[in-house]
Amino acid sequence: MYRLYVNGIENEHHYSELAREFFADGEYEVVPINISNASNLALGDHSLVFNADLTQDRDIIKREMFKALSDITGKLPDWGTLTGVKPLKPAMNLYLKGYDLEGVDRALADIYLVSESKRKLIDEILSYQTLNVPITDVKSWAIYTSIPFCPSICSYCSFGSELARKKSIERYLPELHKEIGECGKLFTNSDKNIESVYFGGGTPTSLNGNELKMLLSHLEYSFNIKLKEIETTVEAGRPDTIDEDKLEAIKSAGVNRISINPQSMNDETLKKIGRSHSSKDIRAAFRIALENDFDIINSDVIVGLPGETTRDIENTIHELINLGANNITVHTLSVKRGSKLKNQDPEYYLKGIQEVEKMLNTASNMLHEAGFIPYYVYRQKHQMGSFENTGWCKPGLHSLYNIRIMEEMQTIIGLGAGAIGKIYYPAENRLERVPNINDYRMYVDRIDTILARKHKYFDEIYI
Repeated sequence: MYRLYVNGIENEHHYSELAREFFADGEYEVVPINISNASNLALGDHSLVFNADLTQDRDIIKREMFKALSDITGKLPDWGTLTGVKPLKPAMNLYLKGYDLEGVDRALADIYLVSESKRKLIDEILSYQTLNVPITDVKSWAIYTSIPFCPSICSYCSFGSELARKKSIERYLPELHKEIGECGKLFTNSDKNIESVYFGGGTPTSLNGNELKMLLSHLEYSFNIKLKEIETTVEAGRPDTIDEDKLEAIKSAGVNRISINPQSMNDETLKKIGRSHSSKDIRAAFRIALENDFDIINSDVIVGLPGETTRDIENTIHELINLGANNITVHTLSVKRGSKLKNQDPEYYLKGIQEVEKMLNTASNMLHEAGFIPYYVYRQKHQMGSFENTGWCKPGLHSLYNIRIMEEMQTIIGLGAGAIGKIYYPAENRLERVPNINDYRMYVDRIDTILARKHKYFDEIYI
């Protein structure tokens, strides 16, 4: 085991995240120390000291660590010293400080050691956003509503989703309606406006058409908004939950953006990962969506699923484009704690990296050729090859909600079990998370406590 002593720090989080780019879990330990001069420490053969004389800031320490661990392992991670889920954020901060795009590119190379290929991706996204996305207004908020139910649980999933049972849904919805109503009352007393609404989960279309219509109508009424006048997304997600009644209900309520998420168009893969639908179901879902004339149809695909090759991702991307998807998110598989796949093979995320990279490059080339543009990017822990997830869209058909999430400069009202609200403090450029209880049963049982907390949440915002 390598022991990495970092002098003059209290929290090793940022440095542990970087070390994870080079080592598997259990192969390293980051140890915070605080010594006036640590250069003379007696250390073992697998120990390193950083910031021995207490003169270096975080960025310098991370660059030194990157170079040292690269020499040891022979690895050269493309994202350099950028860790965490939002690699675009440092670039956007530099741009907002007055850097031009060329200056941002140089800073990404010099300060963060980002590779040329990833700098090119950041440059594309930053160029798109600066031309097509308005600057965040602190008075513009978003709403996220959670439906924590799915028809089956995928092997890679670590969300706290439950199987969609009628009794469970009927138990959950009245309390969700209660939270929506109470938060709506609190919101309408403010001078704020709602910029976007997002229904996720889980799979919101686990609800039937009438339940969806009532939920959307209640949210619209409670917050005094018109869903058709703002970006409103419903993750239809699982094709096996989509039918004409549900999509007609969603469309009539004003929803203009839906997600149909096949992950793969390979039927054998779908069986392996625990999806209860086929590629035929996906095609049928697109037919219904197109008939209902949604403005944006998003599709998620995952690179690195068990047994898949570059040919599979090529076929999936090709078919989704032909089916009518105008917004496609390409995810790199993340093998998270709590997922079936993690339990089956804890080191899965370390395997097949070269093929995954080839698959990502193939998807990128195909989408570029089809007129798509990358418009946002994020990363996750235990992602294969430490790669990324990239959102692509036809020009003008981006998701504002997704962009704002990555900016971390917007207050979000989180509704429902597992929803995470966020309070943005502009003076400090800081977000504070306000999570709801994950388990829907506990959410139902403790709804009064949750509502009391929401009163405190709004009081805090309005001070």
